[in-house]
Amino acid sequence: MPQLTGNIVTIQDCFYGTLAWEGETITSIDKKGDFIADEPLLLAGFIDVHLHGLGPHTAETPEGCQGMAEYAPRTGVTMLCPTLSCATTDYLVSMMTAIRELTREKSLGAIIAGTHMEGPWLNPVYAGGMNRKMIRPPSLEEAQAFLDAAQGTLRLLAIAPEMPGALEVIRMLVAHGVTVSAGHTGCPPAELDQAVQAGVTEVTHLFDAFACPVDEQGVRQPALTDMALINDHAFKEIIMDGLHVPPELVHLSRRAAGAGHIIAITDAMQGAGLKLGHFTDMGVPYTVREGDFARADGTGQIVGSSLTLNLAFYNMTTRFGFSFSEASQCLSANPARTLKMDNVTGRLAPGLGADIAVLAPDRKTVLQCYVRGRQF
Repeated sequence: MPQLTGNIVTIQDCFYGTLAWEGETITSIDKKGDFIADEPLLLAGFIDVHLHGLGPHTAETPEGCQGMAEYAPRTGVTMLCPTLSCATTDYLVSMMTAIRELTREKSLGAIIAGTHMEGPWLNPVYAGGMNRKMIRPPSLEEAQAFLDAAQGTLRLLAIAPEMPGALEVIRMLVAHGVTVSAGHTGCPPAELDQAVQAGVTEVTHLFDAFACPVDEQGVRQPALTDMALINDHAFKEIIMDGLHVPPELVHLSRRAAGAGHIIAITDAMQGAGLKLGHFTDMGVPYTVREGDFARADGTGQIVGSSLTLNLAFYNMTTRFGFSFSEASQCLSANPARTLKMDNVTGRLAPGLGADIAVLAPDRKTVLQCYVRGRQF
């Protein structure tokens, strides 16, 4: 029976011990003593629910999604959702069909849980890096086309709840098991509860592509981000690079919402995980450098993230005030919950899948990664 010994990180505790598994399933966790600083960390494999690319691969093609899954274990990721941006209906349907087939592949590397759609029913005022020409009003007919293509593998969809017809689409998606997130939105803060009542259970990359209102007297008014932080019915996605969201706001989010309500994401672009890479997004050439934004060549304009989740763990536990257990909850347990897969993965516990990331004592170097008990 295979086993690992090191500092075992659960969502409740961190201790030195041995973890064993048989086949695809964890069979036992035995505590041998207190935490030992120079021993490796044994963590539940990271789950990235929001990424557009990884390594030299992009979520824009089926081959790219497969490549992302193959590359992901290098970053401690054992499950992911390729994230599609706003595009034509035909393209999105074709990609969801392809990703559906990839969810059946169990030997690629990281498990592809299904599709995350960021759009196309967003608020164009808060488009951010999205192609505004491809943003459109919510449609029950288009939603049905997406559901038909995905056949149960559309895991997460971001929508602007204030757009005409959005609440009806949200209710329809939720009825079919899709997790719905509020994102790229100008939803009035007072209406967030209405969106939550319709079925929204997540907020897309908190603090990014959101307004911060100030009245004519110069008084700061409650923002949607504020209301999201104190709404216990919605997970808050945060890009944990310290760039998209300043460290002070990450600290604030942890204090206000608690680790139980935060999902750490990368929102990564093609090239994330590489020390240096040159790529193109929507015709714009850009450069990726580890530890920096992905930036457009020539202008330096921000086009996306170069973060990976092993570096997110490092940032969270060295810069943002999270304990090891809290970070593991945000990186693994909470993403598993939002995907409705917490009965099979997301935690180190007997009976769950042997999805394990082994980090060096430096908190960022991935030494080993196991997906359903198989090392990649």
